[in-house]
Amino acid sequence: MKLKVVTSLVISLNMMSSTYAATCPTISVSRSQDAEDLSFTSALVKDKNTSKSVVICRYEGKDDLGVSAGYRNGTPISTTGSGWTGNECTAADGDVNKCAFQGKKK
Repeated sequence: MKLKVVTSLVISLNMMSSTYAATCPTISVSRSQDAEDLSFTSALVKDKNTSKSVVICRYEGKDDLGVSAGYRNGTPISTTGSGWTGNECTAADGDVNKCAFQGKKK
């Protein structure tokens, strides 16, 4: 019985520490006159096979409002969403799941 408990614990810890899935976050902008949710448009991965990897998420709003946000966690990243072509992903419909990515925990 003890062996089963220890084995289950080791397997659970191994699964928790190996990989995780992520997407670009939702971004809102507040100005003095109004607030606005920006629409996700694309993502770009740089140095994806190194610990210096970064996912750059791009968003657009009304008029000329645009935002880029970088996601860096210090581990290699693989692209998992259906919208990726090489290191770039576009989601004209704003579906952030098309540009999902996965990284390994430290």
